[in-house]
Amino acid sequence: MKTKHIPVIFWALCILVATNNFNFQALLFAREINFDLYLFPDFSDLFDLSSIHLDSRLYVFQKIGHVISFAILFWLAARSIGDNTKAIVLCSLFAFFTEVLQLFFHRTGRLTDVLIDIGGIYLAYRLSGYIKEQGGLVPAFWTTLQKIGDVFSDDKSN
Repeated sequence: MKTKHIPVIFWALCILVATNNFNFQALLFAREINFDLYLFPDFSDLFDLSSIHLDSRLYVFQKIGHVISFAILFWLAARSIGDNTKAIVLCSLFAFFTEVLQLFFHRTGRLTDVLIDIGGIYLAYRLSGYIKEQGGLVPAFWTTLQKIGDVFSDDKSN
């Protein structure tokens, strides 16, 4: 194994621990890791839409965590293997794998979460393309700040 793959593997393991821990709140607030294996899950749960609770702060926080986690995973994978297309495919397959695996740990695996994860992957892909297009992180940052400043500038003529 090449050492350049270690950050990707480490981050993927972190995602697996977080997504398969029996009680996400206990992991988040008490740092308790507990796995509860269930050998015969109901795979129809993958299609359940009733667990979408946009009015819950914890739910929204978890979904933002999905986006950020898989954005980081894409960035690490793309840098490790040097191919964005392969990184997108591998990260998307991993997203699907984590959701199916959750069903075996008394967690709610949902295809909607796979879509949210893929959204994070796509966001990181687009952001990395923008950074490369601008010539690096610092030029991209200053170009973005300038564009934001132009929006709020009063001296733009129409």
